[in-house]
Formats: sequence, C-alpha cells, structure tokens
Amino acid sequence: MSKAIQQERPLDWFNIGFVVVFPVVAIAAAIWYGLNYGITWRELSAATVIWVLTGLGITAGYHRLFAHRGYAAHPSVRAALAVLGAAACQNSAIAWCSDHRYHHSDTDTDGDPYDATRGFFYSHMGWILYKGLRGDIYKNVPDLRRDPILAWQHRHWLTIAVLTNAALVSLAALVLGNWLGMLIIAGMLRVVVVQHFTFCINSLAHMWGSRPYSTATSSRDNWLLSLVTLGEGYHNYHHSFEWDYRNGPRWFNWDPTKWLIWSLSKVGLARSLRRVPLDVVLQRRFEQGRSGFATRLSEWSESKAAEWRQLRAEKREQIRTRREDFMDGVRKGQVALRDQLLAAETALELELQELKTLRQALADALRRLAAETSDELREALENELHHLQRALKDAQRAARSSLKSWELLMREYGRGMHPAVATP
Repeated sequence: MSKAIQQERPLDWFNIGFVVVFPVVAIAAAIWYGLNYGITWRELSAATVIWVLTGLGITAGYHRLFAHRGYAAHPSVRAALAVLGAAACQNSAIAWCSDHRYHHSDTDTDGDPYDATRGFFYSHMGWILYKGLRGDIYKNVPDLRRDPILAWQHRHWLTIAVLTNAALVSLAALVLGNWLGMLIIAGMLRVVVVQHFTFCINSLAHMWGSRPYSTATSSRDNWLLSLVTLGEGYHNYHHSFEWDYRNGPRWFNWDPTKWLIWSLSKVGLARSLRRVPLDVVLQRRFEQGRSGFATRLSEWSESKAAEWRQLRAEKREQIRTRREDFMDGVRKGQVALRDQLLAAETALELELQELKTLRQALADALRRLAAETSDELREALENELHHLQRALKDAQRAARSSLKSWELLMREYGRGMHPAVATP
C-alpha cells in the first residue's frame, strides 16, 4: 500500500469534529470554568476515577482481551469492558482491534494504520482524520465479528458511549455535587485527556525510550508513559511478545491493567492468562543486547570484532571444562574486564539453557500428574513438582542476576569503544 494511496483517502469529518473541534471546545470550557468557579478536588477526583474506568476498558478490554487474546474472561467482564471501552470514545472494539492487529502485522510500513515513520503528528492523531486504510471490511477480526457482545457493541458503540458517559458523570454529580463542573471536567475534558494518553502509545512509544527486546520495529519501552496509560508504556516488550497479558513483565513494572487481569483470575472472572516463559524473555533480551554489542564492536574495529568472536568461542569451552575455577578467578579480579564479560556471557548462556530445561521438565511433570491415577505415584510426582518448582525459582533468580551483571559489564566495556576512523 503506497503513501500515494494513503494520501488519497478522503477526510473523515466526524472524526475531525471529534478529535479537533471537540478538544478545543472542552479545553476552552475548562478554562472558563476554572477562571469563574475554580476547579476543586471533587471534579479532579471524579475525572480520575472515570479516566481509570474507561481507560481500563481500552487496555484490559479492547487491547489485551479482544485484540490480542491475552486472556479469557467471563461474559459479564467482557460486556463491562466493551461498554467502558466505548465510553473512552475511541471507536467500536471491532474497528479498534482491526486497526491494532494491522499495526502489529505491518508495523512501520504503509499498511500500518498509525505508521510511526510518517512522523509524530500522523501517528499520534493525523491518521484518525482520514477514512480507514481498508474501509470498513475488518477482514482480520473474524473472531470478534462472531462475538455477539462485540457485534452488538459495534452497531451501537456511539450510543453506548454517550449514555455511559452521561451515567458516570451524573453519578459523580449526585455523590459529589456540582453538575456543571462534573460535565466539563469529569466529562468533556476527561474524554480528551484519555484519548491523547492512548494516542501517545502510537506516537511517543515509537519515538522515545529503550529497545531491550528488539530493534526490528520502532517500538520503545517507556516507563513514564506507563504511568498515564495504565501500564501500556512497555511497548517494545509488547511488540516482541504481543500475546502476553502483561505489558510490564516484572512484578514491579507499573502495569495496573495486568494487576486487574490477575485479580480477576483469582476470583474466577478471568482464565487462561497467557504469559511468555521467563527463559524466553531473558533469552530475547540477551540476544538483543549481544547483537547490539556486536554491532558496536564492528563499528569500532572489524578486527576487534573477529578477535572477540574467537575469544568467545575459546572462553565458552574454557568455562564448560573448568567453570568453577574460572569463575573463582573472575570473582577475585584475576582476569581482565574483557574476560569477565566473556565469562559472564557464557555463564548466562548456560543458565538460560538450564532455565529452559527446568521449565520443560516442570511442564512434563504436570502432564504426567494429570494423567496419573495411582495415589502412590501421584504423591511421588507431587514431590517431584515441588522440587522442580523450587529449582525453577532459583534458576530464574540466578538468570536475572546474571543478565543484569552481563549488561553492566557490557556497558562498562563499551565505554572504551569508539567508531573506527576510516583511513584515506
């Protein structure tokens, strides 16, 4: 799909009114209200609560449940998220998810609805001003079109959006008072803010941040964006493992959406939570870091890169044959920084392999336990599972620690590297 075809797309006047004219009216009304009446904690509290509710409709509903099938949910949860997602005023779930799936399949190409290579404004909101790239066919979401809840929501999403926002704002006014303030701040202005928080993932999260898992796309991890997008800011991880119900994979990553999904699973309202095995995540991060380091070595000096590859092969064999003695030497500072980095790299490779083996052994033991009928053998398998789970946790802890040490050594060693100067 060429950019010429993209530029021929007709303008969408409804969207222009909603994402250009409506924000101007909402901001002007908020300024007028603030100057004449003042904005209090009541309006801000109501706006925050409704932002979280409608925002979760997008993150937990439209995005992780419907677009990526990161988990399965009870029909009541599906319906609630569909209604709240509509209240965020970002189109129907079917239309939103269709665009988003194309975004993942055609990232940074002409087929990407919000192609980041076309600049900040286009990826942020410019793409919304035109009719869709592919019209209203939605070929890539047949599963969602068959869903009766989403089919109903698709037909009536605008009505649902108006009624839900009216109900939420009215409830806030009944509880806290001040109908006019709630309408302007918790209603109109909040809709604009929630929209632009989401738009930032399409724009800023493809421009600003780190790429620890893959440089194949422009997606970035940005913890700051996660604070205002309910956890959506770990975008490089998401593009690398899109079906994971988590965007922030570590327990301390700010991702309220994953905590909501996990909590729903504990009370029987969500199930089949999909997560990428830790060894796969660490392996991807390790390979990406090593690839970037190899590129820097080549830029520094091709002969140095060749020397490094040879040394790495030798060190790998050295560690395999006498790992403990060599690592003792590393700990005592008896080898150079380069050798420490090589040793850390090889040790990490071995630990990742051990972690993968333990994960596979645990999965095999779980399968055998499910099929076993003998009480005696089941007890033995349960003991085996207990030991495997403990060993897996230890291996996960060791692999995380080794990856962190390797990344620190890599950065320290990289400080001494400079691009080679071409000779005339």
